[in-house]
Amino acid sequence: MSWKESCRSRLREHLDARGDLAPPWERFPDYERHTIGWRMGAGEDWMGMWSVFLEQLAPDPGTRIAYLRRHPPAPISWADAVHEVLYPAERGDDDGDEDEDDEPTAAVERRSALLEQGLIASDVAFATWLGQQTGVSWPWERSPAPEDAARYNTRELWFWSRQVAELRRGRGWAPPAVPAPWRACARALETGDAGAIDPQRGLLSLAQLLCAGHVDAPWQLGLSLADFADSFEDDMGYVDAFRLWGMSAFDDAEQLRRYLEATRMPPGWQDWVAEQLPVA
Repeated sequence: MSWKESCRSRLREHLDARGDLAPPWERFPDYERHTIGWRMGAGEDWMGMWSVFLEQLAPDPGTRIAYLRRHPPAPISWADAVHEVLYPAERGDDDGDEDEDDEPTAAVERRSALLEQGLIASDVAFATWLGQQTGVSWPWERSPAPEDAARYNTRELWFWSRQVAELRRGRGWAPPAVPAPWRACARALETGDAGAIDPQRGLLSLAQLLCAGHVDAPWQLGLSLADFADSFEDDMGYVDAFRLWGMSAFDDAEQLRRYLEATRMPPGWQDWVAEQLPVA
């Protein structure tokens, strides 16, 4: 049995009461658009079934826009995929005659149209993820140490951080006791104050800040571009850990712009952000 036949044979068991297969941004909101998770494991499996589902869906725009409206808006980073859902005949359509300079303009126009229709939205993945939660899942239930959570479950830890930050504002906030390997994050989780962090221990610092409910930019901590080592190793410093978080956290340029304005990014960091955190 081929991969496509396998996806087709399993599709029915994943359809909802309306006969829909949830689009990937709804099924896995904690997967950023270009994560390797879409090319392995459950994400790859879902993309395969979604491709089969879309092949079976009537091609007229009315049917397809109705399908999209039955589900949460997609992050702006998914604009190309949403456009292809609406206009399947255009998928892979390239006669080679189009001026390359026209393509970015066309992409911007498509995004603008999808935004106007409410089919994509800025910073929407968190709301989708939050709507799927039945309570609080504590990160140490999945990750033995905070560094592991910050490195391997960065986006999920970010969403959890935002969820907990809201809960902390309410009355009677009382998180559970943290296990010993997470003790460095206990104060941050309880009070929302990360305290002094060690910029040399980037992953731990990132986890502490996320437990506090916010992520400080390197320039807020007095760090400079000279502190960036372009490393993804376990011993990465804070600037590199911040880069790792930023790659997972921001789905669109407007969301990133709001963060940069809130943290008052100095002009000297502009080129670094543009290169290391590219967003649509």
